[in-house]
Amino acid sequence: MLKHISNNPIQRRQFLKMASSAGIGTSILRSSPLIAGMMYNRFVEAAEDAKRAFLIYYPGGAPGNAWFPSSISAMNAASEPYADVAYCCNFHNVTMIGGGHGFSSGGMGGGGGNTIDTQLANIIGSDTPYTDINLGYDVGNTHDIMGRINGQPKKPEENPQQAYKQLFGGPPPGGAAQALYDKQKIALDANKIALDALKKKFGQHELERLETHLDALSKLDKRLADAAKFVPPEGCSEPQFNLQSPSMDAAEHLKLMADIGITAMRCGLTNVVTIQLSTSQCDWRYNGSFSEGHHQTLHGRGHGDQVEIKRYLSSVSAYIIQQLIDTPDPTGGTMIDKTVFCETTDFGNGASHSSSNSPWLVATKRPEFDTGNVINGGTSTAVLDGVLNSLTA
Repeated sequence: MLKHISNNPIQRRQFLKMASSAGIGTSILRSSPLIAGMMYNRFVEAAEDAKRAFLIYYPGGAPGNAWFPSSISAMNAASEPYADVAYCCNFHNVTMIGGGHGFSSGGMGGGGGNTIDTQLANIIGSDTPYTDINLGYDVGNTHDIMGRINGQPKKPEENPQQAYKQLFGGPPPGGAAQALYDKQKIALDANKIALDALKKKFGQHELERLETHLDALSKLDKRLADAAKFVPPEGCSEPQFNLQSPSMDAAEHLKLMADIGITAMRCGLTNVVTIQLSTSQCDWRYNGSFSEGHHQTLHGRGHGDQVEIKRYLSSVSAYIIQQLIDTPDPTGGTMIDKTVFCETTDFGNGASHSSSNSPWLVATKRPEFDTGNVINGGTSTAVLDGVLNSLTA
C-alpha cells in the first residue's frame, strides 16, 4: 500500500543536507512522518513547484449516451454531479485500450510493467516519505489490481483506520472506541511535542501550516468517529464491508479515503495517491434507490439504474475535485493548482463489454492543461500519456 522514500541519490542527499542544516537529523525524520513531510515541502519550495497526482479507478465504464456532456455547461444524466467543478475538468470520450474483465490495470496503462502511478511515483514521489499511497474499497484478495510495479500488483489498503495509522501514527483497527481515540490523541500530541521542540528551526509561516495540517487531522479523527458509529440506512440489504473498516456505503468510504489521501499530500507525505473501487468484475454492491451488485446491474437491470450508479460514482469524483479546489496547498495556491486528478475505467460500456465511448476525466488547474473542455475521440492511453508527460517534463 505505502512505499517509503526511494533512492534518488542526488536529490536525497540534497534533501538530507537541507534538513541537517535546519538541525533536524535523520532519526527525527524517520520517527515523525509529519516532520519529514513539512521538511519536504520546504525542499520543494526551494527547488520548484510541487507536482501531485490523484488517480481513481471505477470499473464498468458508463451506460451508452448517458455520461459524455455536450459542453461544460450542459452535463449529461450521469455526469451531472460535475456541474459545479466542470470549469477545471476535461471530459474525454475515448476508445479504451487494454481493459476488459481481469484487466483493471488497463485503467492505469496496462499491467506488463509499471503502471502510470508507479512511473509517477518513481519521478515526482521519489523524495517524499511515501513514494505513493494506494487505497481502495471492496477490492479483496485478487490479482485484478489497477497498480503494477514490474508487472506485479500493488495491493491497495482498504481499511481507512489502517491507512490513517500508518500515515499519521493513528490507532490500529478494532477495539473499544475510547482506546481508538486515546491512541489517536497520543499520536497527534506526540507530533505536537516534537514540533514544539523544533519551533526555532521552523519559520513562522511553516508553523502556521503545521496548525492547519493538525486541524485537518483532527477533522479526520471526527470522520472516523462518525463512521465507526454509522448505521446503514434503512433498505440496505446485505451490505458488504471489510470488517476492519468503518461501516459506511461505497461513496462515503471512497470520500473518507480521498480525505486521507489529500491530507497526506497536503502534509508532504506523498505526491501520488490512487484509489481503486472493486475490480474489473464490478463486484461491489450499490445501495441507493435499489440494492444490487454493480455487475448484476450492468447485466440484469435497466438503463436508468445503470445511469444512477454512474451518477453516484460521479458524485464521488466531484467531491474529490471540490476538496482539491478548496484545500490550500502548502507550496501556494490550492491543491488543484498543483494536482492532476484523473478518473479512469476499464470499459466503454460494461453492459455490452464494448471499448468505445469510454468515460475518462482529467481535472486540474496546472498551467500545462487547458481545461473546461469536452473532447470526443482519442484513446485512454493518450489521456494517461498527457497526465504522465505533464507531470514529469
